[in-house]
Amino acid sequence: MRLVAWAFMAVSFVAYGQSYQKAEMLYENGLLAEAQKELIDVVFSGSQGVAADKPKSLNLLASIAVEKNNLKAAIEAWNRLIRDFPKSAEAANAKTRIPILSTVLGQVADEVINDAAARIYLRSGDFWAKGKDRVFSIDSSWIANVDAAVFWYDKAIAEFPQTAAARLGYEEKMRALIGWKDPGQHGEAHGTRKDKSYVPVLEATFREYEKAFPKATAAQAFRFQIAQVNWRARDWQRTREWLNEIIEKDKESQNSFYKDLAERRLKKVEY
Repeated sequence: MRLVAWAFMAVSFVAYGQSYQKAEMLYENGLLAEAQKELIDVVFSGSQGVAADKPKSLNLLASIAVEKNNLKAAIEAWNRLIRDFPKSAEAANAKTRIPILSTVLGQVADEVINDAAARIYLRSGDFWAKGKDRVFSIDSSWIANVDAAVFWYDKAIAEFPQTAAARLGYEEKMRALIGWKDPGQHGEAHGTRKDKSYVPVLEATFREYEKAFPKATAAQAFRFQIAQVNWRARDWQRTREWLNEIIEKDKESQNSFYKDLAERRLKKVEY
């Protein structure tokens, strides 16, 4: 009886120790290496308790590999997912991801080469080509950077609605529209810093963002940035409207940074 009980405890321990949920929490807290190890344990576990989590584990392994710029590893994880779990929802998604990833394989991290002779050949070649580029450079002269960025952010928003990817897509799109100035005395300006026609696009994007993610914690910060964009454009009326909206959204708060900031800016809008 004791032997049976011990065996049951051992199986329970394995099922608990090899957990997709644990890996997810490790990943969410930035412990990528630990999450990868946990996911690999799930994939190779013989426990029936974790079998249903194997497709999800391979999919998350691929996602982490992309985050770490190990694109070859991501493709290998997705290919294994398609091969071993062809009827899973994760496999269906993987089939659409692999072609996208394959287009950017010019910027991959080093791969693990198992054959010793192959490693020697590659290192011998590397000795004579020390100066070669490890990451491809792209000349973006005469390309509308903001429009190109918006195209890709819009794809993330459209293909992954109501997810963290869509929320981040909106936020990064707005940052691109707000714009920036390249370094140097003659650095080129982009977005609203260059062209005021981006201002209504920025405002419309914020309204979509606000509707899709009403509890987004960055909303007040973006409201102030939009007020500031209008302030730089000397549109005093729109500046006041956005500042007053910040105050209205935080009317019950006594210690809101952006409410206080908006009230201070309203005292002196024109310059």
